[in-house]
This record gives sequence, C-alpha cells and structure tokens, in this order.
Amino acid sequence: MKNINTIKYLLIIFLNLVSLYSAQDYRFTYNYKSIPDTLRKDSIINEEMILAVDPEKSLFFSLRKFISDSTMTEDAKKGLMTMPDQNVHIRYIIKKNYNNSIVSLITDEYSTAYKFVITDERKLNWKLLQQKEVISGYECQKAELIFGGRVWSAWFTETIPFHDGPYKFRDLPGLIVKIEDSKGYHSFQLKEVKKIISSKIYNNVDLGKNIRLFTTNKFVKFYKDFRKDPAKDFKQRAMSGDVYYESDEKRSEHIRIVEKLRKDRIKRDNNIIEIDMMKEL
Repeated sequence: MKNINTIKYLLIIFLNLVSLYSAQDYRFTYNYKSIPDTLRKDSIINEEMILAVDPEKSLFFSLRKFISDSTMTEDAKKGLMTMPDQNVHIRYIIKKNYNNSIVSLITDEYSTAYKFVITDERKLNWKLLQQKEVISGYECQKAELIFGGRVWSAWFTETIPFHDGPYKFRDLPGLIVKIEDSKGYHSFQLKEVKKIISSKIYNNVDLGKNIRLFTTNKFVKFYKDFRKDPAKDFKQRAMSGDVYYESDEKRSEHIRIVEKLRKDRIKRDNNIIEIDMMKEL
C-alpha cells in the first residue's frame, strides 16, 4: 500500500511538472562550439544559440543574429540603413513544427535575392543507452544517433519534458542538454533555462515573397553546385543590371572581389555539421 501511495505521489509530481512546462513558453540557451576548418583545428568558434519553445513549435537561432536582425529592423523603421553584424557565424533558423513533425531550415546565406526554406522529414533513429550523468545540473541519460554523416552522443533529461533540442535534434524522452559528434568538431551544451513571454519569442521569420523551397535531397544538389561557384547568384544579378555600377570596369572589379571573398569563405568552411552533403565534391 505504501508503494502504491509513493507511485501515485510521483505520478502527480510528474504530471504537474509536464503541465507547468507545457503551459509556458521557454527559452533555452546553448553554447555551440564548432571547428569549421579541419586544416586549422585551433580555429574554434563559439556561438550563443537560442531554442525558443511554445506549444506549437520551436525556433533555434543565433542570439547574435537575432540582435543584428532586430537592430536592422528597428533602424529601417527610422529610415536608417544598418549593415548586418559580420561576426554572426550561424545565419540559419531551424523551425520545428510540433503538429506535423516537419523541420525547416530557413536561411539567406546562399542568395542575396531569396530566402531558402529547406524541409527535412527524416526520422531520427536514436539508440537509448543506460549510461547516466549529471550535466549542467540535470540528471541525464545518454543516447546515440547517426545523422548527417556523423555519429552523435546526446545527453537528455526527463526533468524538462520537451522532446526537443539544438539544431534538428529532437524526439528523445526529454530535452537534450548536451550533444556532440564523435570527433568533437560540433557540440551543443545547455547553459540557461528561462520562462519567457510568448510575444518575445523570435518572430523574425518573415519570409516575404522571395523564397525558394527545397526538399533535403534537392538542396544537397544545389549545395554542391553552390560550393563550386558561390558567387553565381551575385554575378547573375550584377550582370542583369539589378545592381548599379558607374562602369563595366567597376562591375567587373566588384564581381572579382565578391567571388574571391566567397571562395575563401567556402574553403575555410570545410567541416559543416551535415558533412555527408559534401560527398563527391
């Protein structure tokens, strides 16, 4: 009888916990550590990332990009033109729709004229392990996954009953507190949990009219072509007259500069998180 009462008590506690978290919007702050260039393994990048959760969806984005975009939006309302923060490393937003399990990556990284929306309906085949550890103050359980050409080890906690996590990672019995690939090139770790007012959730996902939709498979083909000629979109706009130049010489000079900058950046970005997209390049 005592055991039954104990079980009932624990069940009530659990249901209250689930109800508490489900009724609120939350912001989870992660540190994302990555090594984008395998030829320079000391070039470690740290970016503060936000996972903003409401009952219908979650959004995962760079805090620095959020601040930059918000500043540009507010300045535009005042008739001012502000350049984006050049120190933003992560320019994509990951949106997870809880109603249909569709994950979308939204980015303006590949075009000056379009936002790209890449839908990803792949299921994540996690392997739950018995290993447990306290991480960031939470009792966590280990799980493993093969995704994006990498082997991942994740630590999740049922104390925070969200089946979500950083990047596209999701569908574990609790929030992912830490996840990293087997080579230590990419890792995310939870730093802070905060309850927020729903109106403050990141809503700067206005796609506008100029969007390009991709499935994951179609985007992989585009991405391989993009790495071979990262300035193709810009060159087409420059040559079509969308961008004004005083002379053909000025146009050619600007194209050369942009092309070199983008090729140099691509060369340094050889260790992307979904490394299997670079196969056969």
